[in-house]
Parts: sequence; C-alpha cells; structure tokens
Amino acid sequence: MWGLTIGVLVLFTVTLTLQQLRYNASNEYQSIHQLDNTVMHLGNPEEKFRFESQQGNEVRLIGQTHKGVVQHYRLVAKRNNLIMTTTKGGYMPLVENISDASMMYANGCLTISFKTRHHRQVSRTTFLPEASLES
Repeated sequence: MWGLTIGVLVLFTVTLTLQQLRYNASNEYQSIHQLDNTVMHLGNPEEKFRFESQQGNEVRLIGQTHKGVVQHYRLVAKRNNLIMTTTKGGYMPLVENISDASMMYANGCLTISFKTRHHRQVSRTTFLPEASLES
C-alpha cells in the first residue's frame, strides 16, 4: 500500500514538473517570437520607420501612420516589457516577459537585446535608416 502511495506521489511530482517546464519554455518562445515580429515590423520599408535619436535605453523613431501622417514614436523597456509609445499618448506592448533589455543604434542598424525570465540572452538586428531633415 505504501509503495503504491509513494509511486503515485512520484508520478504526480514528475507530471507537475514537466508541465511547469513546458509552460516556461512556451513563455520564452513567445517572447522570442514577439521580438521577431517587432524587428520585422520596424524593418518593413512600407512602414517607413526612421531612426531619430537614442537617449540611454530609449530609442526615438519617426514613422508614418497608415494614413500617411508622420508621427514620433519611442521604443523603451518598461516593467518587463518592450513598448512603443507615441507623443500623443498611444501605447503598444511589443515584447512581454523580458529583463535586462538594451537597444543600440550603429551604422544604420538597430540592435535589440534582452534576457528572458529564464536568463536566455536574445538579440536581433534590423536595418533602420536615419531620419532625413525633411521628416
């Protein structure tokens, strides 16, 4: 009887551990997928995003809305999220469940790096031209 009880407890513990590991891996891959989508969106020539400036860990961009209106955006890491905000108060989370995010612009390329909650280092680079004076 004791053997059966201990066997059931061991199987229950293994099942819970495997579920938690699968959940953690799922969250990690979701963050990486969100970053890939963000990089594709920023590097899309039809979106017309341009680099304006960088202040610390905040990148300022200029882009056109779908109506053709030029708008200023900020790309910043806040509260374990990478978000894009507008000067008009708009807010869009791009990547969730991250830590130690950093952004660097050099030679026409924007590099976004972060660690997932389980300490996996992820980095992506996209071409992002500088804003012209006419923008």
